Amino acid sequence: MRGILSRRRGAVALLFLVVVLSSLAPAWVAAQSDAPTPNAVLSLAVAPGAPNQVLAGVLNSPQPAAIYRSIDGGVAWNNSTPSLAPNISITSLAFDPRSARTAFAADGGGGLIFRSEDGGATWSEIPGFRNLLSANSAVGVVYTTVESNRSVLYAGTRFDGVFRSQDSGATWQQLDGGLGGEARRIRSLASYGNMLYAGTHNGLYRLAQGATAWEAVADFPTTDIVFSLLADRNALYAGTGSSLYASSDGAAWERVPNSPSTVYYALATTGRLIVMATENGLWVGSGDAWNLATVAGAGYSAPVYALANTPRAPRTIYAGAADAWVLRSEDEGLTFAGAGALPPLDVAAALATATPTFTPTPTPTDTATPTNTPTETVTPTPSPTATDTPLPTLTPTPTATRTAVPTRTPTPTRTAPPTFTPPPISIELEPTATATATATAAATVPVDTETPLPTPAIDAAADDSRVQARGAGERAADALQRASRPAEDGTLTEPALPPTSAPATTSGVTLPTPTVLAAPPIATITPAPPTVTPASPATATATSTPAPTATPTVTPIPIDVMAEINTRLPVIFLGAIAALGLVVMAAGVSILRGPRDI
Repeated sequence: MRGILSRRRGAVALLFLVVVLSSLAPAWVAAQSDAPTPNAVLSLAVAPGAPNQVLAGVLNSPQPAAIYRSIDGGVAWNNSTPSLAPNISITSLAFDPRSARTAFAADGGGGLIFRSEDGGATWSEIPGFRNLLSANSAVGVVYTTVESNRSVLYAGTRFDGVFRSQDSGATWQQLDGGLGGEARRIRSLASYGNMLYAGTHNGLYRLAQGATAWEAVADFPTTDIVFSLLADRNALYAGTGSSLYASSDGAAWERVPNSPSTVYYALATTGRLIVMATENGLWVGSGDAWNLATVAGAGYSAPVYALANTPRAPRTIYAGAADAWVLRSEDEGLTFAGAGALPPLDVAAALATATPTFTPTPTPTDTATPTNTPTETVTPTPSPTATDTPLPTLTPTPTATRTAVPTRTPTPTRTAPPTFTPPPISIELEPTATATATATAAATVPVDTETPLPTPAIDAAADDSRVQARGAGERAADALQRASRPAEDGTLTEPALPPTSAPATTSGVTLPTPTVLAAPPIATITPAPPTVTPASPATATATSTPAPTATPTVTPIPIDVMAEINTRLPVIFLGAIAALGLVVMAAGVSILRGPRDI
C-alpha cells in the first residue's frame, strides 16, 4: 500500500511540475517550433539587390546569441556564428549599400563589431574597435550609406557617441562633439539631405557633412529616446517611446496623425507605404490612415523589434518578432506569413514587381510588368483606426506575474542533549554529618530526586563490606575533624579538595554518589565520630571526586525512508519550479530590456 501511495504522490508531483512549467514558459517557445532559436530577433538586414538573402541577429537569452542567415527568403536558416561569446547580443545588422558580400554586425553586450566578406556566411571581429570605447560601452547601431561615391560605416555607441569609418572598419574617427550626458547614447542613425541625424537617449541631434560637432534639433517635440529613424523620399520620420513624428526639412516637426501611441522600434518604407515595428505590433499605412498588418488573417499586435527590405525589391519586407521569429510580406507589409508557412521566395518576381509611385490619388503610374502577374494597380485604403487614444502597452515577454518565492523554514536538527557539568557546592561544617562510603569532603553532586537510589539492606553476608565501609567512614571522619579545627583567628578553615580520580562504576554504568545531608552550622564544633550510613558494597570507593551525572544515551529513532522521501519530494519539486520560474522570468526581463536598452 505504501508503495502505491508513493507512486501516486510521485505522479501527482510530476503532473504539477508539468502544469507549472507550461504556465511559466513563454508563448514563443511553442510558437517558434519552426524557428532555429527561441531568442527574440533584434535586428535584420537584406542584401542589396538580393531580397532572398537575409540576416537575423538575436538576443542572448535563453540561448547564446548568434547571427542567422537565410538564402531562400526566410524559409531555412543557418547559424553562421556558432562560437560567439554568450554575453553578446546582435543589436544591429547592415549590408554595404554597394555590395551584397560585405556586412556588419553590432554587439550590444560587449561593444564589438563583426564583419563578413561572404554575404554573412562567416564573420570575424574588426580588430581594435573595442579599445576605442569606454569600459561599459557597447554598440547599439551600425549604419551604412554612400557619401561622395564612397561607402561609409557609422557605429552608434552606448556612451561614446558616434564613430565613422570610410574603409570598412580599418580606421575610425570619433564624432562626439556636442554630445553630452544621455545624448552620448545613440539608438538610431539616418542620412537626410546633407545631414546625418542621430536618435539619442536625449532627443534628436544632427551633424552636417564635414562637421565634427553635433547640434540638438531645437524644435524636436521631445527629449525622449528616439528609437528609430527613416528617410523616405521627402520626409524624415522619427519614432520615440510613445509617438511617431515627421518632418520635411529636419527642423520643423509634427506628430503623424492617427499614428498609435506606442514604442517605435523600427521603420521601413516601400515607396508608397510606411511599415512600423512597434511594441504593439506591425502597423502599415500612410498619411493619417494606419492599420495593423495581418498574420494568418488576424491583426498582429505582439512586439516587433526589427524591419528590413532592399530598395531594389521594396515590396518584400521582413519583420523580426519576439514571439514569431521572422515574418515575411510580399505586398508592402499588408499581410505577413511566419515560420512554417513560408514558400521559397520568387526572387525574379520580387525584383520585377514594380512598386506603385506614390501620388495623392490612388491612380498608379503606368509601369510595365515583365511577368504575367498583374501589378497591383489600386492603392488600398486602410480603414481608419481610433484616433489618439493610447493603446495598451504590451510587454515583449509573456505576462507571467512574478510571485515571491516563500522562504523555506529550516527543519530542526536533532541534537544530543548537552553533558551536564555539576557546579561546585561548598560544604558547611556540621556537628553531625551523614557521610557516604565515598567520603565526599569538598563537594557533593545533587541526585535526581525523582528516582532515588534504594538503600541496600545489610545482612550477615556483607560483614566484610561493612568493616571496609566503617573503616572508610572513620578515615573520612578523621579528615573532616582535622579540616574543621579552628584557625588561630577563630574562623573555620575550608578543607582542601583531594586529587581527582575516576567515579565508581558498576558493570560499566556510572552511578551517582548519594548526597551528604547537612544541618545548620554552629559556632563551636565538638569533634565527634560521625555517624556513617553504610552504603552498598558496590559503591564503596576511596575517591573524593564528585561523580558527574551520566549523559543519557540517545536511542536512535528508526526512520521510514519512503515516508521521508514522500514528505520531502513536493518541497524539492516546488524549489525546482521556483528556481526555473526565476530563470524564465529573468529571461523575460532580459528580452524586455534588450530592445529598449543598449
